[in-house]
Amino acid sequence: MPYPRLAFACSVLCLLASVVLVTARAPAHAEERQRGAVATVEGRALTQADLTAFWFERYPQEYARTLGALLDERIAIAEAHREGVRVPRAALDKAVQEEVAARRKQLQRIYGEALDLESEVRRAYGFDLATWQRSVLAPRMHAQMLLNRVIRWDTRKRPRVQARVIVLSSAATAQAVRRKLSAGADFSLTALKNSVDPSGKRGGVLPGIGRGDLAFPGVEAQLFAAKPGALVGPLEVRVEGKVQWQIYKVIRLVPAWTGGLGERWQQLEDDLAARPLDPAEFQRWQVRTRRDKGVLLFRPDGRPWTPPAVR
Repeated sequence: MPYPRLAFACSVLCLLASVVLVTARAPAHAEERQRGAVATVEGRALTQADLTAFWFERYPQEYARTLGALLDERIAIAEAHREGVRVPRAALDKAVQEEVAARRKQLQRIYGEALDLESEVRRAYGFDLATWQRSVLAPRMHAQMLLNRVIRWDTRKRPRVQARVIVLSSAATAQAVRRKLSAGADFSLTALKNSVDPSGKRGGVLPGIGRGDLAFPGVEAQLFAAKPGALVGPLEVRVEGKVQWQIYKVIRLVPAWTGGLGERWQQLEDDLAARPLDPAEFQRWQVRTRRDKGVLLFRPDGRPWTPPAVR
């Protein structure tokens, strides 16, 4: 099971661990600790606020990525508690062992016998491999696995529509393309040739659209009302301040899972094993939940903030 954000999270945690170790080796000053100091330089405290402001100004994308990970984790924990989602112990233990094995192979491939995982863990964290697995790696992977299960359960308990799309930049072009499609032109080839959306390279294929996923309720309503094989559009929408025209072809409607999680638990595990969470599914959940929950982001100085695009 892939964990695309583990490498970044590991680098951040190693940085923070280094800060903690530097602070721990300095003389203990109760006053600095009370003021939220993370280090002292020539008797002057560097505070958590200093660290946050520095991180925000110098590394805005990393700051945005980490803040996003924190938001996702807190939302997932709340949803898991509400829905009764959990991570089976056996699945967590297996994932941890696989991750340890993968990291060993990675070190051997890059450094040969010069480095081993045990010594690297001790250098970065100051304790042995077993303690690191238990206190660092397992909690981190548990959070990711819980998030995966929350997202997939959320996806499956809502009806979805499978569709393709062609996105065009002018009304005239959209009408011309619609006429060609109505006359029998192949949708995938037309999307590949004409669509200005990245999905055009895949013939307009979209991840499943669940109820509530789209920021445009009118578009969503028309898609769910259409029959398989039907064309929908051109529909005029405004995305990030720009007007575009969208033409959809509905492939099929997928009914929601019925019943509670208790009776669907093994099906959820099997579903994730057969098709691990993909980035598009995660992004739809992330956008919709933040919109529905009214998430607002702020700069360290308290002003509202729109983060940069995270790569």
